[in-house]
This record gives sequence, C-alpha cells and structure tokens, in this order.
Amino acid sequence: MTTKPPPDVERHTFSKEERLRGRLRVQEVVTTGRTVHEAPFKLTGKIMPLPAAVPAQIAFAVPKRNMPLAVHRNRMKRLMREAYRHNKHRFHAQLTTSGKQCAWLFIFRGKTPITLAETEMKITRALERWMQQHG
Repeated sequence: MTTKPPPDVERHTFSKEERLRGRLRVQEVVTTGRTVHEAPFKLTGKIMPLPAAVPAQIAFAVPKRNMPLAVHRNRMKRLMREAYRHNKHRFHAQLTTSGKQCAWLFIFRGKTPITLAETEMKITRALERWMQQHG
C-alpha cells in the first residue's frame, strides 16, 4: 500500500511535458540560444514559446566522443536529470513570475562521470548564471 504525500508538500517531478523534444526545436536552441559554461557542463538556452504549458523544457546530452561507454553516459544523464528535478522549482518560479517560457540544453563535456552532489552544485550554478545573464 502506497501513501500519498500531504497536499502542502511540493513533489519534485520531471514530466514528459518538461522534456525538450523535436529536432527543429533542439536545433533552434543550439543555433540561436545563449550559452553559459560551468565546467564540465555547457548550458545553452533560449527564451521562446513552447508547445506545452510549462515554464521550461530541458534536454540532456552526453557525447559519445567524451564517454565511449554507454553505462557511463546513461548514468551521467540520470544524475543530470535528478539534479535538475530537485532544483527546478526555483527557476520555474522565476520564469512564471516574468511570464516567460524557456528551452534549455545541458551538455556534459567531461571525460569521467562525477558525483550527484557535484552535478547538483554545477547544474544549479549554471542555471543561476544563465537566468542572471539572459533570463
């Protein structure tokens, strides 16, 4: 038997509507988006209208060139999603109050996987810098 959390507790989810999909949309973010570097991450984002009623959509990429083993690529993407999921509420609130929608693409540029704590710190710092400079 599963128990539901109380209604006043905020759930940290990452729904399908929050995922950046579609070749054209991702290509538009990559070509015309603004970039922030926070080693080993590169965050490219663009303020643009989205098809879903969410403040932001996001995608994560780990190039095969940097991490040849699929196990490490998949783990790194999982850690990146988890770090974003736990910290997105701050950035969603900021976008909602300004009435903007944003598309982001995180690219991991490191050679070896890093820990969840380090991933969380770097991703939040990159998002804060992006929001401060371009949001």
